[in-house]
Amino acid sequence: MDYIRRINALRELFDSAYQGLLVTNLNNVRYLCGFSGSCGVLLVTKKEAVFFTDFRYQEQSAREIGNAAEIIVFKNNQIETVLKRVRKARIKSLGVEKSLSIRQFMAYGEEFKGEMIPVEGLVEQLRQIKDAEELKSLKKAFSLADNAFAELMKIIKPGMTETEVAAHLEFFMKVSGSQAPSFDTIIASGPNSSCPHAQPSERKLKKGEMVKIDFGAVYGGYHSDMTRTVFLGKATPKFKNIYAIVLEAQQKAIAAIKPGVVCKDVDAVARKVITDAGYGENFGHGLGHSLGLEVHEAPALSVRCDDKIRPGVAFTVEPGIYLPGWGGVRIEDVFLVKEKGLLRLTNTPNELYEVKL
Repeated sequence: MDYIRRINALRELFDSAYQGLLVTNLNNVRYLCGFSGSCGVLLVTKKEAVFFTDFRYQEQSAREIGNAAEIIVFKNNQIETVLKRVRKARIKSLGVEKSLSIRQFMAYGEEFKGEMIPVEGLVEQLRQIKDAEELKSLKKAFSLADNAFAELMKIIKPGMTETEVAAHLEFFMKVSGSQAPSFDTIIASGPNSSCPHAQPSERKLKKGEMVKIDFGAVYGGYHSDMTRTVFLGKATPKFKNIYAIVLEAQQKAIAAIKPGVVCKDVDAVARKVITDAGYGENFGHGLGHSLGLEVHEAPALSVRCDDKIRPGVAFTVEPGIYLPGWGGVRIEDVFLVKEKGLLRLTNTPNELYEVKL
């Protein structure tokens, strides 16, 4: 990763109101200098980048950061150590990320005699566009998830509980190299699947029902995300009909994703298909979101997002229909926007899948 280039790109976004930025969001810290631990802040000024951590990460930070930033290991008080360097740099106004807790903000404010300016979305703006190295990690994360899903389809059967299915899926991802699940795995069978973010329960899978499976793997810090709704046995006519509507909505939305198109307009394409079919009130969430170091990043494909799509952004496309008392269907795939066309990151087919029993 070219961390020095990223830090220089951040400097180009600086506002004249502050002379330095204190980066405290750990995902932003990782993006800028490579540190993947749980304790660290990065001070970036026009002339220098300084990383602060404690003794636990002395060796790790040196290995991960290299020459991207000067490393200072504080012994007692992090805030005191950071502000000592701020004063040395003669900073009178310091930008601080809004992710900083109120408690930390007040603690810094008690010691810093200059002005503290809350800054939001600066590093996240850079993170939207994925470079070649990031794309490698994303592809690997999706490959791990695809392979785990294929393994799950070999063993899934009626009688297994939702929590059991989730455990198997996460095990398959972990032993293949995933660092962690992207989020709490969603396994929802039968009527439970009408809840978009249902939590796995002790409910047993039954023949003649759908199973909604929403999950992801993490590789190199980068997240994958995929949803499949499979049917145990021969699919019913109603399930086939709902599935076909959701799939059509997804396909038309994918075709609408192009550089320069407004995000909410893509959402509208999928929403129209579902609304015209009579299920508009049963699709209550946004069409998709970006992902990377976090599973949910900006911009989003939603009714509220006026951002224009840019090359380099990875979007989920995940329409759904949820019918209380019956169940729900969601299909989710992820695409990286290119100057011309899309790069599909999900490799698992999204056609209706009937589990043979």
